[in-house]
Amino acid sequence: MESHLQGKTVLVTEATRNFGHITAQALAKEGANLFLSTLDDEDQLEPIRRDVAALGSKVVTGQYDISDETQAQTLVEQCLAEFRRLDVVVNNVLYPVPVQSLEDLPFEQWQRKIEVETTGSFYLFKQILPVMIEREWGRIINYTGLDAFKGGELVSGSTELGIVGLTRGIAREYGKHNITANCIGVSGIATEEVEGRHGFPPGARDPIPRWGRPEEIAFLTVSLCSEDAGYVTGQCLLANGGKYFL
Repeated sequence: MESHLQGKTVLVTEATRNFGHITAQALAKEGANLFLSTLDDEDQLEPIRRDVAALGSKVVTGQYDISDETQAQTLVEQCLAEFRRLDVVVNNVLYPVPVQSLEDLPFEQWQRKIEVETTGSFYLFKQILPVMIEREWGRIINYTGLDAFKGGELVSGSTELGIVGLTRGIAREYGKHNITANCIGVSGIATEEVEGRHGFPPGARDPIPRWGRPEEIAFLTVSLCSEDAGYVTGQCLLANGGKYFL
């Protein structure tokens, strides 16, 4: 039986963060070839590259700051040079800043987070959408968080809601080209970052009183990438154990 993504090329941004590693492996298991990017040191991608390659997929890595329009363009050009196609984007873009109140927040931190997450995503999709339009097929999955919906941490909530708006705008404008765009709103997933900030166990009042697993986000991501998800677009699917209902 043919895998869902056999022969397709998937770009995963900020693959070193959160559940990027597990997601890359899940995509490879479905037959995808991968281009993995990071804002950080490219050496951090090596363990992911090694694990993906062991699954039989071709994988290329690179360090790019997509808040720079030229680097976003170079990223897409390099992906096309390596694979001759770009079918799916899993946008895990993230620039962490310390949690603090509005009056204590330096403008530089606010500006940089918006530059990387919101403006960077704009630059990226500006380059990618013409490629998908030419093929008359594409899948875009943006990760976002719970602060976009329930309020919470100021800067994250602002950038996350911006990503939701960008996703829905793309879905509305480009659906006629068989391009879908969706968000996965994530909260409470047991990554190293979450463990470091919050520890264990999770809140007992959550409808599902445990931390989520990265594999559960990877499964949802792969599902949205597939041909079978072609009628799902403009949505933000919340994976948060019932912490918030939309």
